[in-house]
Amino acid sequence: MPKKKHKDQVMEEQILENETVAAKEAETSVSDNGMAKEVETPPAAETPTLEQQLEQARQEAAQNLDGWQRAAAELANYKRRQEEQQKLQRDMIKADVLQGVISALDDLDLAFQNVPAQLDGQLVGWVEGFRLVQRKLDKILDDQGVSVINTSGAFDPNLHEAVSHEDSADHEEGQIIGELRKGYQIGNRVIRPALVRVAK
Repeated sequence: MPKKKHKDQVMEEQILENETVAAKEAETSVSDNGMAKEVETPPAAETPTLEQQLEQARQEAAQNLDGWQRAAAELANYKRRQEEQQKLQRDMIKADVLQGVISALDDLDLAFQNVPAQLDGQLVGWVEGFRLVQRKLDKILDDQGVSVINTSGAFDPNLHEAVSHEDSADHEEGQIIGELRKGYQIGNRVIRPALVRVAK
């Protein structure tokens, strides 16, 4: 009997201990004034006002406009570069084709320099016929934007090619004395420099 009574006593002590632990846990969840503590929740994010939303929309619109303007400028620059490149290629092809016309004009110029002063009627007709051909070839060059390089005044290495440097009482140093062969250019592109004599 005493042994059984001891077991009952142990069980009562365990129950009492469990109740004590539960009471302490309950106390930790109760505030000092006896009311349960409320679980703290983070403050809710403030809802942007209408003015803030409008300002944000304005900033986004400004950024979009800036991006569009940059893209438009880049596209315009690209188109301009493409047009310049295409024009340069056309001028190069045109210059190659017109070299044949220029060569024919050189031959005609040389022939006219050696025409005798006195010609009979038949030869005059032949010469005038060739002069007509020369004028037509000149018109072809003019229609294609080709111009003859000016050889009066100072020597320009970008436009002229000096064949000789000579003393001249009538010209200052660096001035062109005479032209030996015509030069041609199309726009700012030199097809062929003019051959000249330069004073030294």
